[in-house]
Amino acid sequence: MRKIQFTLLLMCIMFASQAQMKELKIISYNIYVGMKTDTTANKHVFSEWFRKQDADVVGLQEVTGFTQSSLEEWARSYGHRYAVLLIEGEKYPVAFTSKYPITGVQKVTDNMDRGFIQATIGGQTFIVLHLSPFDYRTRRTEVDLLLAHVKNQPQITDWVLMGDFNSFSSVDSLAYRDGRLKENLRKYEAKYPPYKKLIDNKIDYQVIDEVLAAGFSDALKIHHPEFVKTVHPRRFEPKQGRDVPTRIDYIFVSKRFSSRVTKAEVIVDQFTDNHSDHYPMMMKLKLKR
Repeated sequence: MRKIQFTLLLMCIMFASQAQMKELKIISYNIYVGMKTDTTANKHVFSEWFRKQDADVVGLQEVTGFTQSSLEEWARSYGHRYAVLLIEGEKYPVAFTSKYPITGVQKVTDNMDRGFIQATIGGQTFIVLHLSPFDYRTRRTEVDLLLAHVKNQPQITDWVLMGDFNSFSSVDSLAYRDGRLKENLRKYEAKYPPYKKLIDNKIDYQVIDEVLAAGFSDALKIHHPEFVKTVHPRRFEPKQGRDVPTRIDYIFVSKRFSSRVTKAEVIVDQFTDNHSDHYPMMMKLKLKR
């Protein structure tokens, strides 16, 4: 009986929350090895930035050093009462934090380097992920698993996929035509065999192409057709030579509701220039009435 009462209470909270919301503000951010640039107690510098952003849903990558309990405590410091960590004790787990209840949680780690979480927040289904940074062949296997996971739930028609995909989009190929990215990837292969970054001496675009072919829209490109980098922020640009700007962080939405994306951008400010080796992604999603 108590279980039924609790379930009804949770449903009432969710419906009340949804009734008050017209849109969700969503941020996806690789926070660089558990916010290692923030040496303050309780990561106050990061939490103050998140508090000012006032996002409804945050998807995090590289939540290093946190437990479920400490993540919940930290999330509360910027007004998020709910949090879910993929796994404790791993070096680079992903996580969600939210103003609203996080339900229907599924955690996937098998056959994944860094895994993903699926959850429902504000009536919307989300996945936060971090694909392997090391080898294009691993990322192809991981994205196949991700898309099979989505396809296996045909009852869910609207999705938001977000995170560090460590993958390049063919939409951005003109930004890489000077050959500097390819040269960097070639140097990586020479330094760290047997990892492969290039396929037949070409940049691999298959991972993102597969996501788009599966019926997803690249939220940033809905509003910004021009190239916008997510790597590297100013502090992490090389001290010598020129940076090689790339975009490897994305938010994707089901194509059928791409018209509900009212805003999408890479957040560039004094904080994000200095506190992670990735810029965060932000999207605002209008909710169904």
